[in-house]
Amino acid sequence: IRVLRPIASCMALLTILASVGWAADDPIDLPGDTASIDEATSAGTQSAPTEPSISSPPAPIGVRLAEALAAHQLRLAYSFERVRHQGLQVGGSDRSQTEVLAGIYRQAPTDLDITVHEIQLAFAPHDRVTLVVEVPFLEKELRRIDVDTGRFQDQTDGIGDIAFAIVVPFIRKGHESSQVHVGVKAPTGSIRRGGDEVRLPYDLQLGNGTWDLEWGWTYRGEWDWLGWGAAVNGHHPVGTNGLHYREGSRFDASLWSMARIFGGLSASLRLSAHKQNNIRGRDRSLDLELQGPSANDKARGGFRVEVHPGMTLEIPRLHHQRLSFEFGLPIHQDLDGPQLAREWSLKAGWQWVF
Repeated sequence: IRVLRPIASCMALLTILASVGWAADDPIDLPGDTASIDEATSAGTQSAPTEPSISSPPAPIGVRLAEALAAHQLRLAYSFERVRHQGLQVGGSDRSQTEVLAGIYRQAPTDLDITVHEIQLAFAPHDRVTLVVEVPFLEKELRRIDVDTGRFQDQTDGIGDIAFAIVVPFIRKGHESSQVHVGVKAPTGSIRRGGDEVRLPYDLQLGNGTWDLEWGWTYRGEWDWLGWGAAVNGHHPVGTNGLHYREGSRFDASLWSMARIFGGLSASLRLSAHKQNNIRGRDRSLDLELQGPSANDKARGGFRVEVHPGMTLEIPRLHHQRLSFEFGLPIHQDLDGPQLAREWSLKAGWQWVF
């Protein structure tokens, strides 16, 4: 029920907006759109500006830093993300908690819920530069089973690692464009939850304790009511943290297409691939036998492919505002385990450009 509340809220908001009504031919004023002014053929006269046409649909909300801003524009955005993990895997095969507890472990995780509330602020001092800062607030709930005490739950919340990035439009030719971004993540998220004596496992830490470098490239194409694109991103922790370990590098790639249904409403379908490397070093306060696979630095990596249907609503009567959501379902997972497998994810958000 808790998971369905954000979906119900989004659907209710869409229903209210639809009841207010907007015409399919209402202009949608988006960043980068300009109204053309035709010169009059007679001297000394000029025609009135034409109405801006409906633009091609934007990128899905799950594509990271997909849109640069025009000069002097400011973007304020909020996103809500919920990720559900359940069931253990080794490679592509399922493992039960009973099988895991029959080995060296005395605990085994059953499920993990991660909720992320994120505020983004972006500003473009120039057409060729967009500066971005992202502040996440995380909530994590991990449920485990112990051979002696039975089932129990741990919970943690707080500020995660704050990200800073620069987005630079790279090439624009006709209906196609591309951009690059580079950034860093500051180690503002805690890696010592649970205390120095009995530390909570990696799944419940709010950060990774290191400065991280990030890079990305995004390609977008558009024609009339259609849009498509591709993106690749890399995320690389630098050095080791205060507990003498370093999270593994992560790589993400996406392909997507979008179609405008009517007015400001668009539907999207995205295919994503994710590669996570294992931790180098380890937190020596964690006990592998007592705390189970969630404390195993060699059971953190893996490869995952997901499909993401989604929708975006651009609101003509509130210029530059947008509501989006996207639902993710894994179609393939190959995990260094035993490790909790991803079951589903949901991301919804609002943004306002002014």
